Amino acid sequence: MNDEERGFALRANIAAYENFAEREYINGAPHLKHDSIGRIYRSLVGSALKRLNEDPATVEVLELGAGNGLASMAWFESGVRLTAVDSSEPMLKGLTQRADSFGLRPKTVVADALEYLDSSSDTFDIITHVSMLHHVPDYVNLLQKSAAHVRRGGCLLSFQDPLRYDHMPAHHHFLDRAAYFAWRLGQGNVKRGLRTRLRRLRGVYSPNEVVDFEDYHVVRGGVDSREITKALAASFAEVEVVPYWSTYSRSLQALGERLHLASSFGILACGRKPN
Repeated sequence: MNDEERGFALRANIAAYENFAEREYINGAPHLKHDSIGRIYRSLVGSALKRLNEDPATVEVLELGAGNGLASMAWFESGVRLTAVDSSEPMLKGLTQRADSFGLRPKTVVADALEYLDSSSDTFDIITHVSMLHHVPDYVNLLQKSAAHVRRGGCLLSFQDPLRYDHMPAHHHFLDRAAYFAWRLGQGNVKRGLRTRLRRLRGVYSPNEVVDFEDYHVVRGGVDSREITKALAASFAEVEVVPYWSTYSRSLQALGERLHLASSFGILACGRKPN
């Protein structure tokens, strides 16, 4: 990754969420849309807290790319001390409003995640990234920097990123793409999706196209869970990869789960080693 690519990705993400419509976002965010995926995420949150074996009210969690708090609810429900970082101030205001209903006052920081990690000396019991890594060109570097801010014995959690396409069984990848286009057909914007797909098949990625760099994983063909596991194993005693099926349509989500398909993954790394 170079600075130019990182800049493209950051600007694309800001543009994508500048006129944020929550209902539309949830419709296109399987981890928020489907209860079955939400249960996987909450189980990982619970496992991280269990590993710490501390009163949740004393646990300090850093959520990078926190957005407006839609994925923060599991932490609010646990009552942890949350620090939320996001590049959008309006989104963080929404997060604060959600926390209010739990009687919580998280610390919010308007910043790019990498810039925050580079400039802060703070450490945390748990650091989490939800639906984030696939937006970041150098996601392994991000996770290594995050690991450096995890306290000894602590955990790092990532969730809802697409498996690297060439690591998936061929029929899983085919059905994943078929499910996407079937859902897109129902949204009424198939032409835009096909134009984008044709550009990508030709290897054309434009910094002027928000869709090309907002979801940066399309440039690389998914996110490499194996590379992440190898990188985190240097800092954590245990690294668990949790693959699962994630698609947009409720009926196709249920079908994929019955067929035991996998298109996305989460990672829980625990037992931060001494530096």
